[in-house]
Amino acid sequence: MGPPSKVARATAVILIFIAFVGVVALSGWFSTILQLERSRSEGVYPSAEEGMRALINDHYVGITSVEILSAGPNSFSGKQPHVWYVIAEVRALRRADGSELAQNGCDAPGSFFLQARDGWVYVSEGSFPEIVGLWMRVFGVAGPGLTTPSTKWPASHSTRICQSA
Repeated sequence: MGPPSKVARATAVILIFIAFVGVVALSGWFSTILQLERSRSEGVYPSAEEGMRALINDHYVGITSVEILSAGPNSFSGKQPHVWYVIAEVRALRRADGSELAQNGCDAPGSFFLQARDGWVYVSEGSFPEIVGLWMRVFGVAGPGLTTPSTKWPASHSTRICQSA
């Protein structure tokens, strides 16, 4: 039996490539579905801003004020309008875990929210929300999203967060 023919080698390379693409697609599908289910179990919100307000209510004690400073797509190009980043300014007595706030009783959390078909869900940065968002679009589970921010940084607000009491 002689060495494999060029056709046999080419066929093997193509089959390996197809298997690789299949494994990547299955991995993307499972990780996306698992992350969305985990996020849904923590809450589905009508908007990214409402999701941020819910997180703030869960993570701070003695809240005196909350201002959503920015809420909009995380991508300037508009490629993933269902992946948003929300920044807020929170004034409270302390965090729910008991830790102190940075300065002036103020904190400025920022969080990712992804729009699925049934609403917005929180996804932590450590769960790679942009990658989850990409797979959501590939598999058709992303909501329509918006390419323009719903809350733009207020012109009256300093670009330095938590500066005024």
